[in-house]
Amino acid sequence: MRAIALFAGVLVATPSMAAEQLIFYTASFPDATSVQLSVMDNSVSPYGDYDFDVAIGLVETDANGVIRYKDTGRHHARVRCHYPAYVSVGMRKYPIEMSLNRSAHDDWKENLWRIFCAAPSS
Repeated sequence: MRAIALFAGVLVATPSMAAEQLIFYTASFPDATSVQLSVMDNSVSPYGDYDFDVAIGLVETDANGVIRYKDTGRHHARVRCHYPAYVSVGMRKYPIEMSLNRSAHDDWKENLWRIFCAAPSS
């Protein structure tokens, strides 16, 4: 299962959004398989160093959009918006040192941080 291998490398530890899951990252593979990471749940973090606690879900789909694998677990992450900004998974902290004006975001941690911390622009 490609999804398990990707997610094992991504997540090693084990204001509220609508019921619809928000997809914040998609990895695409040459065989047209894709793996999507989505926010399943979130809350204001009770921990002073963090702003949000987030539950992340994972779904793998084939070339036709048919779900091949759905991870039933909730993988937890914490997001810190202010300096020093980071996304934390388990005991690991991933620093967020990106330009908010950059158009392409191909890192799941940057995308997760962005949806919670970057000011919306119109």
